[in-house]
Amino acid sequence: MSSVSVFIEQNYCIISAFEEDSGDFVSKVNELLREGWSLSGGLSSSNSKIFQALYKVN
Repeated sequence: MSSVSVFIEQNYCIISAFEEDSGDFVSKVNELLREGWSLSGGLSSSNSKIFQALYKVN
């Protein structure tokens, strides 16, 4: 079972997942990019989890 978490506020978003769910993580990041979100910095990791921040200008 995949465990990708998405925390979205108005203009800022953080996505996290365990490393073994990286395929689903990438799919979710790509989905948000298609919806107009932009990457904010690079990928980070901690405690077997990966994180990506995104932002959206309205």
